[in-house]
Amino acid sequence: MKPILIFLGIILMFIGFFIVTLGLILPSSQIQENQNYEKYNEYNNNENEKSNVEYSGIIMIGPIPIVFGNSPGLIILSILITILMIVWIFLFAFGIRIK
Repeated sequence: MKPILIFLGIILMFIGFFIVTLGLILPSSQIQENQNYEKYNEYNNNENEKSNVEYSGIIMIGPIPIVFGNSPGLIILSILITILMIVWIFLFAFGIRIK
C-alpha cells in the first residue's frame, strides 16, 4: 500500500474527530443563547416559538442500508449518498480501478 494513502486516511480520521467535537460543543452554546432569548421574551410573548428541525440518517448493517428521517428532501439525499457508498464498496471489494 502507498504511504500517501495511509497518511491521507489518518488525516481524514482527524478531520472527522474534529468535526464531531465541534458538533458537540457548538449546539450547547446555542442552547444557552436560546434560553436567554426565551427568558427575555417571556414577558412580551406568551407563545413559545418552536423550531422545525429536519434530520436524516443512514445506518449500514453490513451491505444493508437503513435510511430514516423526517424531511423528504434529506431522505432523498441520504439515499443518494447510500447508493454512492454501496457502489464504492463494490468497486473496492472487487478491486476495480477507475483510471
